Amino acid sequence: MNRATRSDRIYFVVETTTVERQAHAIEGPRKVTPLVTRGQWCNMCGSRLAGHKAPLQLARWLGKTDPSGKRPPREDLTWSICDECYQQRLRCATCNTPVGGQAYMLEGDMRFYCRHCFNERPRCDTCDRPVGDTYWTREDGRKLCERCRATAVTDPSVAYALYGRVRAALAQELGMSMRHTCQLKLVNRKQLLSIVEKSSLHSLDADSRGRCFGLFLSQGRHKAIFIEYGLPQIVLLEVMAHEYAHAWQSEHCLGRSSDEVQEGFAEWGAYKLLCKWGCSRRAERMLRRDDLYGRGLKTVLAWEARGGKDEVFRRIHAAR
Repeated sequence: MNRATRSDRIYFVVETTTVERQAHAIEGPRKVTPLVTRGQWCNMCGSRLAGHKAPLQLARWLGKTDPSGKRPPREDLTWSICDECYQQRLRCATCNTPVGGQAYMLEGDMRFYCRHCFNERPRCDTCDRPVGDTYWTREDGRKLCERCRATAVTDPSVAYALYGRVRAALAQELGMSMRHTCQLKLVNRKQLLSIVEKSSLHSLDADSRGRCFGLFLSQGRHKAIFIEYGLPQIVLLEVMAHEYAHAWQSEHCLGRSSDEVQEGFAEWGAYKLLCKWGCSRRAERMLRRDDLYGRGLKTVLAWEARGGKDEVFRRIHAAR
């Protein structure tokens, strides 16, 4: 029985400085002097900055805020942007209004969101983006944004075909094939949460359980992967690969390795397939995680760097 697959919420808080307003009053609308000089090029459009810079302070936040409502940023960045981008491109991706003095960016997404939409709008249950005026609500209550719905896999025959593709790719690329059948079972949101509650994952906090996409269970020779139906195709492939790697571990690794090693190996399998299929942005996102899954993936990649795939499997077989 293994942990479920789901990325932690990662987002950026973006705060504009008051430099442009002060500079406008003194030097005119096209003469903006930054408090912090950074670079000669606009970080948004790449155009050369002829002294017309409007700095942005970007603070990276991970997960939820603490009970006090505050969480120190992990890293600070400064963006320099041209006046045109500041006026035309710093708009909320949901409501298309200027972001104002504070905006948000989700990890891996270059779009900005205003404070109101980020905090008040319903969220897509797959990608976590604030939804616009048009979104879809499934029978089990899940909300899907337009982007996720466009590639959502709702036909079971398509999902099973993709599962076969994942199994074949893992066998060909990594030699991960199984002696016994591991079934794929598509379930709705409520069914998946019910399974999680009855598994060893019941000890996870409510937020982690609520953001679970897939789960592998084993009882003797009976093995099954439960995955939430209606996921976007790239997410579905990643979850399938991750959970199938867990199924492979249950059959080939008799010892009980640490959670970090188990999850790292499963993430490694998914990561290798995403790289093979050219899904570089999704793969890079996995590397940016610093939770149990991200740490485990980096550990397994370090093994691979030292001795290739053979070293990975040697360590997995020997792990306790």
